[in-house]
Order: sequence, then structure tokens, then C-alpha cells
Amino acid sequence: MKTNPTIEKLNAFELPSWNEIPAVGLYLDQVTKYLNGYLEEYDMGVTPSMISNYVKLKIISREGKKIYGRERIAALFFVAVSKTVLSMDQIRKCLQMQESACTTEEGYSAFRTELKERLAAIEKGKKSEEPRSEAKEMLEKVTSAIAYKMYLDVYFDQHKASE
Repeated sequence: MKTNPTIEKLNAFELPSWNEIPAVGLYLDQVTKYLNGYLEEYDMGVTPSMISNYVKLKIISREGKKIYGRERIAALFFVAVSKTVLSMDQIRKCLQMQESACTTEEGYSAFRTELKERLAAIEKGKKSEEPRSEAKEMLEKVTSAIAYKMYLDVYFDQHKASE
């Protein structure tokens, strides 16, 4: 059976578990290096100025000022991955929803698990009865991403109006 390098790379992606995130506070440069160790290969890397901006925009809490603990690092993982499809306002709303529904640990763990399941589903969804060209498969993935992005934009617009 021929292996697909794209699927192999997606299957290799995994965010650290809650307990693998350092419990001791890290400085900005250390946090950047830690996050990028997981994200950079997937074009989701962050810079110190990006993280500082997330704090200024009140997406990430200011507590601890220059020290980033486990909760803030977990939130930064969510921001770094989500910014590929969501606006900063939408990310802020997601984090607020998560805070009102569960602990940071529960929210991060659910996000990590769900993302891994969605990535695995890409491979499973590929197995269909009728053979499809690579171009057809790519079109399906692109249109799915667009459809979900449109859904999220409408969802957040509607919830903005109800606030």
C-alpha cells in the first residue's frame, strides 16, 4: 500500500497533553521556542511580538505579566492553531465560551483531542468506493475548509448581534 506523505505528516501532528505543558512559568522567549517546537513545521509558528500582541488585545490574560504558566501556554496553543481560520475577535469569543463552560485544562484537553480526531478523519474520509483524482480530493478539502470557515463567520456574526 502506497503511503501518502501529507497524511503521514498530519498523523504526526500532536499538541502536548496538559501535563506535558510546563507547570513552572516560562519567559516569553522560552514560550515562543516551546510553542514553535510543536507548531512551526505546520506553518503555525509564533513570534514574541505576536504573543505580546495577544496579551495587549486581551486574548491572553495579563496575570503573571512576563511569566507564562500552563494555563496561558495552553491558551496560546489554541490561539496559534485557531488563527489559521479565525479572527482575533472570534478567538477571544471562543476562549470566553470555554472559560464559562469548563476549566482551562478541560477546554485545552478537549481541543487537543478533537483536533487529533479531525486530522485522523481526513484519512478516513479519503477512502471512498469510487476512485478520485488528487485534484478532486484537493477540491473537496478546500471546499470543506471554505464551508466551515463560512459557517464560523456567520455563527460569530449572529452571536455578536445577540450580545
